[in-house]
Amino acid sequence: MRALDGIRVLDLTTWAFCPAAGPILASWGADVIHIENPAAPDPMRLFDGGSTDRGRANWMFKHYNRGKRAIAVNLATDEGRRIIYRLAERADVFLTSYLPATRRRLGVDIDHIRAGNPRIIYAKGTGMAPRGPEAERGGYDSASWWARGCLASTAMAVTGIDWPSGMVGHGDGMSGLVFAGGICAALLQRERTGVASVVDASLLGTAMWFNAPAIISSTFPTGRQAFYSRPARHQIHWTGNTYRTRDGRFLALQLLGDDDRDWADLCAHLGRPDLVSDPRFATAADRARHSAELVGILDEIFATKTLAHWRTILVTLRGVWAPVQTPRELHDDPQVVANGFIQDVDYPDGPLPLVVPPILFDEDAGRPERAPEFAEHTTDVLLETGYSSAEIARYRDAGVIM
Repeated sequence: MRALDGIRVLDLTTWAFCPAAGPILASWGADVIHIENPAAPDPMRLFDGGSTDRGRANWMFKHYNRGKRAIAVNLATDEGRRIIYRLAERADVFLTSYLPATRRRLGVDIDHIRAGNPRIIYAKGTGMAPRGPEAERGGYDSASWWARGCLASTAMAVTGIDWPSGMVGHGDGMSGLVFAGGICAALLQRERTGVASVVDASLLGTAMWFNAPAIISSTFPTGRQAFYSRPARHQIHWTGNTYRTRDGRFLALQLLGDDDRDWADLCAHLGRPDLVSDPRFATAADRARHSAELVGILDEIFATKTLAHWRTILVTLRGVWAPVQTPRELHDDPQVVANGFIQDVDYPDGPLPLVVPPILFDEDAGRPERAPEFAEHTTDVLLETGYSSAEIARYRDAGVIM
């Protein structure tokens, strides 16, 4: 039995941020029903050449909607709204990304959804959070998370670039994970107290939580903010520096605390035991005082071998280090493989390697399921809800469902 078995989620979402909460809940056992308009599918399904043809949804739709069931209901009709209200009577969570004005116009605001089920948790995700002068403005991760949430400016300070870089997808996935956690907390609260909460998540709020150290330290005297700027390489302490290998790749050391045993172990792995007895590097204080010299020495050492060679040498290092990897290399990373963080999901056009949610239960990542085809489960879901085959056929003929 999975953690959320028996929980039903109505997922009235589009694009990426709020839909991203759904596959996480689904992977934990929830029955997540993704609602689309018969005449206007989720734009992410159609993004960049995707279509409603079998197996032809955009690959990002397949990522953000795996494990869900899909129905198509026209909420612009009275019959369509009644179908949603009836589904809500049997649901635990109503998850939506629709803006306040759209929710009011379509009749899916909090009061509408709770009219037949006061115990339903109403979860809404926005770009700018539920209060304030821009509460009704839309949002995307590149604007609300990356730019407004100050991550772009922090990246500029850390990397030294003089123009904000673009970004897509990072804020959506992270915010969806946070959103799923909030929904689970609300389910637990309801179980304990009987109170059904309204859960709000926003791209802006998640960005600020993610970047809290930079935001907090921005109020400190200038000297306290050096960690979030880009000093010259020789000014970065040797224990937290990045070094170039012979083949132009990089590896990062993170020997925080500069333990003498870690230092001696590193010297042994580098084939330079003589550095241990060098008076410039005898203690942590000495190494800190001569850090720039040590960075230069380590630069020379790491430049003698390829990253592949260093991977073999440093695998038994006591301290923490990591190769600076490409996205493609993660598919073959032994830690990724061992923990099942990437798994293939079969589609008509071939397998798609998907990243699973980062929470394991009993050290098991579970198996991801494919994303639904357009309107694939409309009939099944309505039959489960008590509609007859004749009613379903009539609604389909009238364009209320698909």
